[in-house]
Amino acid sequence: MTNVAILFSLALKGQRSTFRGIVDYAERNGPWFCHFQEGRTGVRMADFSRTGVSGVIVSGVSRGDAPEIAALGVPVVFVEPWEEMLEPDFPIQGAPYVRRDSRAIGAMAARYYLERGYESFAYVGEPKGYPWSAERRRGYVDALAEADRRCAIYDRFTARDRIDWPAERTRLIAFLRSLPRPCAVFAPMDARARLVLEACAVAGLRVPEEIAVLGVDNDPLLCESAAPTLSSIHAGGFQRGWIAAEMLDALLHGREPRERAVSLPPLFVMTRGSTGYAAMSDPSISKAIAFIRRHARTGGIDVGDIVRAVGCSRRYLELRFRSRLGRSIRDELLRERIEWVKSLLSSTNLSVGEITERAGFARESHLGRLFRQATGGTMLAWRRENRDAVEF
Repeated sequence: MTNVAILFSLALKGQRSTFRGIVDYAERNGPWFCHFQEGRTGVRMADFSRTGVSGVIVSGVSRGDAPEIAALGVPVVFVEPWEEMLEPDFPIQGAPYVRRDSRAIGAMAARYYLERGYESFAYVGEPKGYPWSAERRRGYVDALAEADRRCAIYDRFTARDRIDWPAERTRLIAFLRSLPRPCAVFAPMDARARLVLEACAVAGLRVPEEIAVLGVDNDPLLCESAAPTLSSIHAGGFQRGWIAAEMLDALLHGREPRERAVSLPPLFVMTRGSTGYAAMSDPSISKAIAFIRRHARTGGIDVGDIVRAVGCSRRYLELRFRSRLGRSIRDELLRERIEWVKSLLSSTNLSVGEITERAGFARESHLGRLFRQATGGTMLAWRRENRDAVEF
């Protein structure tokens, strides 16, 4: 039995998904026994040495705590390392690591909003100054700049802001009220995005009609309990854990990992109520997409139904879609249906045949062809690559 110490919190959804990835690897390639610190006072690295720990997977260790881990004399792998952990003089030298590509997360947020026709954008940072938060901001701002769009930034905090949410909320409300509307707001984590929703509610700002809000981590507890429900980027976790375990396994057997530095892109955006409407500055598109979102998932509508719901000519609506969104009404309808299929693939254990029926497609082969055109791969391959979204 190989004993592995897991040194990171399991409080957040992404961390729990990472732990699942480690455990899944261990079940398939072990046997491993995974020890972790559950918060008990007085637990130190020496306690792990008494259990005969063979390797360590650690996240966010400080320079002061690192010597204890190094003293264990066993292979170490970093998950989401802080920048100081990668410096040449850090006490744990040259450990391989795996982390999320936070710039890519920000860029995905920008593309998501741009595809929906927004023209006003803002970023609301978090008060603790995490490095990954700054990277997500940069990715968001840079991707918007490439599309010739500017972004309002809210990420400077006083000492009081960091400990007193009601006080900070007053400043955040003033910032949100100052934004041109409708505005697409991105926050670097779900917990922070929920506070943006709270500030909007207190300020009387309608979500998503005036302010759209997007978070990161796709934590079902946080996202589904928000009002309105929170859209979020699924940044992965399971794959991160699997790769970290694979790296450690190689080191335990005296081999070099296939890669020593892995940066993983985000998976997809789970759309919920907080970004449920698009291009709100164009009433025709707004009404059309709201109708699509309400009725498209079962396949019971066509372009004619959408045009009638909006109450304009088909030619006019097609021109508005193409000029503002760069795609046709039919393209938008199909995009929404494929997004629903992705959601079913990632969050249920339904078979492809059952998903085909639930999504309103007549034939599995037809859906398969459309899915390959949209994603470049099969539904089963997409499910394997995005299985991190499934809650166990």
